[in-house]
Amino acid sequence: MSDDSLSDEDKALFRKMMSGVKPLHKTNKIQVSTTPKITKIRKRESIPSQDVPTIYLSDYYSNEVQAHTILSYSSHSIPSKRLRELRMGLIPWEARLDLHGLRPDAARESLIKFITQQTALAHRSLLIIHGKGSRQGETPVLKNLVNHWLPQFSQVLAFHSALARDGGEGALYVLLKRNKLNLLS
Repeated sequence: MSDDSLSDEDKALFRKMMSGVKPLHKTNKIQVSTTPKITKIRKRESIPSQDVPTIYLSDYYSNEVQAHTILSYSSHSIPSKRLRELRMGLIPWEARLDLHGLRPDAARESLIKFITQQTALAHRSLLIIHGKGSRQGETPVLKNLVNHWLPQFSQVLAFHSALARDGGEGALYVLLKRNKLNLLS
């Protein structure tokens, strides 16, 4: 439909209706947040960054897992009933961390900070989203690293792949030890 086929009345009406409209910016770029999504923690509850201890996590893992592998880990001190509750998603998680899409170095830093903060806040049940990897048939890097990193934390009692409603094989329920310092105060 060209301008010639419109009546003068239609053209005037169109100009009147479009008078306050601003054109969209021409861009084909989408803004993507590169920071992990950490459960919002009130400022008074958060711990200062200088109190975060230096924790070193090894990146070496020998047993690769695939995208749809169910992950599970437990220390010897956790009762089987508690592990079963974790596995079935019966323990409500208190905080969530989304590592999906981060580079390994950023994911490691975020995980260390998150575990440290949640321990200080006496949160025991967490949801950590690592994703299933980016391409079909490719080994999921973050899933393998998180599977290897979590047992290295002294605070981690157990973890298990989440139920589908919480992310399925792309997420983990994590159970932390009780923070004895918070029990005394």
